[in-house]
This record gives sequence, C-alpha cells and structure tokens, in this order.
Amino acid sequence: MTAAKPTVLVLAHGKLLEQILPDHVRAELESFAAVRYQEVERKLTEDELLEAIPEVEAAITTWGSPRFTARVVAAAPQLKIIAHAAGSVKPYVEPAAFEKGIVVVGSAEVIAQFVGEMALLLTLASLRELPRYNQALKQERRWEVEGFGPPDTLFRQRVGLIGFGATGRAFASVLKPFEVDLLCFDPHAEAVEMAALGARLASLEEILTTCRVISLHAASVPATEHLIDAERLRLIPDGAILINTARGTLIDMKALVEELKTGRFKAALDVFDPEEPLPPDHPLRDLPNVILTPHMAGPVPSRYWEMGRYCVDNVRRVCSGQPAIGAITAEQLGWKA
Repeated sequence: MTAAKPTVLVLAHGKLLEQILPDHVRAELESFAAVRYQEVERKLTEDELLEAIPEVEAAITTWGSPRFTARVVAAAPQLKIIAHAAGSVKPYVEPAAFEKGIVVVGSAEVIAQFVGEMALLLTLASLRELPRYNQALKQERRWEVEGFGPPDTLFRQRVGLIGFGATGRAFASVLKPFEVDLLCFDPHAEAVEMAALGARLASLEEILTTCRVISLHAASVPATEHLIDAERLRLIPDGAILINTARGTLIDMKALVEELKTGRFKAALDVFDPEEPLPPDHPLRDLPNVILTPHMAGPVPSRYWEMGRYCVDNVRRVCSGQPAIGAITAEQLGWKA
C-alpha cells in the first residue's frame, strides 16, 4: 500500500508565489506532497487560517503570510513543520508552536550569501568613497575632487565581525581573497569554527577600538538591543567604517546620528530602528559620511526560488521522519523554552 502524501499548505500568492515556487520547485514539492495553495490574493485572516489548517502537516510561509498564533497552533493537530521562505520568522510564529514541538525553519542559510555579498559591497563602496565620487562627477560635474578622504583598499585591513551566525560566516567567506586580519565577537560561536574561516575570537572592545571595518551580524534579541550604544560608539576609531546589514535595533540610532555628525567615522546602513521606511526628514539622509540602502541586503527576486527550494527540502525531510536543516529554537528568538 502506498503511503498517503503529506498535506502541505502554501501561504503565498500572486507574483511572490511564482518567484518562491516557480514551476521546477513546485513540481518538486508536488512530487511528494498533496499541496494546497492559498486561493485569495491577500494575507489570510486568522479565522481563514484556522479553517485551512486542521489537516495540514506542513506549511510554507513567506513575507505577508498570516501569523501562527496559539489559536492556530491548537487547531493544527497534525502540523509538523512551518518552513518560512524569507528571513526572520518571529513575526509569523508564537511560542506555542515551539511548545507543541512543531519544527520551525527559516531561510537564513540561503539569505546569508546575499547579505554577505551586500556587506562586501558596502565595505568597498565606503573605502573607495564611491558614492561621493559618483555625485561629484554626475551631479556636480567635477573631475578634480577636493575635500574627500583619500580612497582606500580592503586588502590586508583589520575587519571585525560582531556576530558569527549565517551572515557573519558568509561575509567571512567572501573576505578571504582580501587577506584581511579578521576578528570576531560572538558569545555563542566556537573559536575553532571561526578559525576555519580565517577569523580569530576577540572581545567586543577589541573590535570596536582596533578595526578599520566593523560589520554587524548579530541577531535581534533582547540581549542585543542597543548593543552598540553611545559609549561603545565613542570607542570606534577615527576613519573606521561601521556596516549594518543585520537589524537596526543593534545600534542606538540617536547616539549613532550624534557620533556621525562629528565626521569621525563612516557608516553604511541597510537597516534602521525604530522606523522603516526611514522617514524623509531623518538626519541620516543629510550626512555625507553615510551610505543608506533600503533594507535590500537579502536575496534579489530572481533568486527567491532558492528559499523556496530550501523550504521544500526541509518539508520533505520532516515529513519523512528526518531532522530539519537549520531548525530554529525558541531561545534563538529570545523566548524561553
């Protein structure tokens, strides 16, 4: 007798569904699962999800999916895995999912390569003064540029990583050709793991006081809120570059603005706190020593399918009794077990 296929609910719709589950990924999912696709072209309400969830064994979520509240979890006796084809899963699940033993996975391992690439781009653009030279030639119609700091190289600089999770490791990987002196602060990472990617364990203070490039890769949890506060911002050396492609909550933004106004160091920021989008009148927009990008360090749309495939692989594994790859714990989200 052939075993029944697991029922999988896909909570994506429209163009995003086509990007995350294009034909070849959808065919892979449908080869082993009975798939239910969201019928409405909008975010489901909690009541609609409650109606859809009782017989479901796996759910694939993404940006704009409904939240798996305690009520939803209670109504899903067969649910084994929530696979999130996007970044942070925290807005889409509640502690009840972990309490019930449901496996939760995100796509951080996939996204990390693109965030590492963006961190490299922001580092090189900052060192080479790329935005300011571009402005001088295109908007100011100048060739000889005065008053800028001299462009510099990434080769053999000292670089500090704050956080050595998936994105930190991805950035470390793309830094290898530049022969940097790589330092890392992460209370949860092993020195051996760092050494494999050419990094050495360092204190937060050593990174902040000695590195030319400081790149943030820590998770946003209560323990890391305003990790880089006013006191620590004052430790950053003149001429250094602060990169944030992680989460805006890691930095005290008001203190950062005040420190950047001095012109002592530069920053390249892809994330902000407490508001995104960044308000039109935000003082960061007027500072010449800052590069700003609109929370775009993750995957480009043409590669969303890699997140979908990662989720499909994990759904297959869990529904066949195998452990998930990259399962998330409640503790990682700042919740008690």
